Amino acid sequence: MMTPSMSIYSDYDPFARVYNKHWGDDFTTRVFPILEQLVLRQLPSGASILDLCCGTGQMARTLTALGYRVTGLDGSAEMLRFARENAPDAEFIHADARSFEIPQTFDAVISLFDSLNHVMTLEELTTVFRNVCAVLRDNGPFFFDLNMEAGYGLTWNDSFSIVEDDQLCIVRTSYIPEEKTARFDATVMHLEDGWQRTDFALLQKCYPAPDVIAALGTAGLGVVESYCLDHREGLVRLTEDADRAFFLCRKSAVDSSE
Repeated sequence: MMTPSMSIYSDYDPFARVYNKHWGDDFTTRVFPILEQLVLRQLPSGASILDLCCGTGQMARTLTALGYRVTGLDGSAEMLRFARENAPDAEFIHADARSFEIPQTFDAVISLFDSLNHVMTLEELTTVFRNVCAVLRDNGPFFFDLNMEAGYGLTWNDSFSIVEDDQLCIVRTSYIPEEKTARFDATVMHLEDGWQRTDFALLQKCYPAPDVIAALGTAGLGVVESYCLDHREGLVRLTEDADRAFFLCRKSAVDSSE
């Protein structure tokens, strides 16, 4: 159940339109080969997959086209509005990763595009992992990625803009190493009965890999493999200078969190 101090994560609502057009397809194309290699090849035909923090549904669309039964979950109602258009064969749930309860179980759970970096404390991240464990079948895989320290140092101290006839997006990113927090400040304007402007900020937390692995073990997901992409060698075991980490873990047949 959601605690009184925890509200549903809806911060992506004002960003949904731009995200759907400029981010969802791009990252899906880049991460799908890794997902296929590490997860999909081990799943039975027609397996059920929970896409946690599913965004605007591009990965759900790709997976349903391959015959998987996909349920997408996200805290942003606006992101889900696009997801339902992009992946009409998937099911979608408006809920928070930190507090969701689903009566069914899944063959696999995925959470992609550094979605879990938006969980700002290790305690809450552990709660997310417990929630995943509760809906994952025994020995089922949980696959997710996180931005790492090197990645924040490389790409989160910059600004850029997207200018189109009917919308404008200006982004300023920053990272505070001492606090291990990143900030994505954006101004979005779109043309609808005149120009409409929205200013918002998205926050992320950088978690060292050992902390993530320990939290997974606490939640009953203790069999963990971690990877990163090397521009020459492809997918390799996680290194300290990786900008993005990919974690693959499994629910123990006996839940160690009980």
